[in-house]
Amino acid sequence: MSYKARLTERTLTLKTPAAGTHVLWRAPVACKVKAVRAYRLAGTGAVVNAQKNGGNLLAQDLSVDAAATWKSATPAVAAAKLAAGDTLSAVIVSVAGSPTDLTVQIDIELDADV
Repeated sequence: MSYKARLTERTLTLKTPAAGTHVLWRAPVACKVKAVRAYRLAGTGAVVNAQKNGGNLLAQDLSVDAAATWKSATPAVAAAKLAAGDTLSAVIVSVAGSPTDLTVQIDIELDADV
C-alpha cells in the first residue's frame, strides 16, 4: 500500500535578530528533517543552523549572504531523523550589518520511513 508523506514546517521569524538558539517544536512522532531554509532582509549577512536535541543538523552552517533570497541546505540522512520526543531548534549563529528580518524555516516530513 502506498501513501503520500505529509509535509509540514516550523518557522522562526525575528525582527532585529541576534545570535541565539530558539526551541521550535517537540516531535510528536518519528519523522525527518528534509531541509533548513533561511531568508534575510537588510544587513550584510546571517549564519544559521538547526539542532536536534542540541546537536547541529547541518554539518556546515548555512550562510545567508544575499538579502531577499532564500538559501537552503539538506542535513545528512542520519542527522535528519527525529524520534518522538526529540526537540527541534533554530539557531542564529551570527548576524552582520543589522538585518531587519531573519526567517529560518525547517521542513519536516511526517509519516517518513525513519
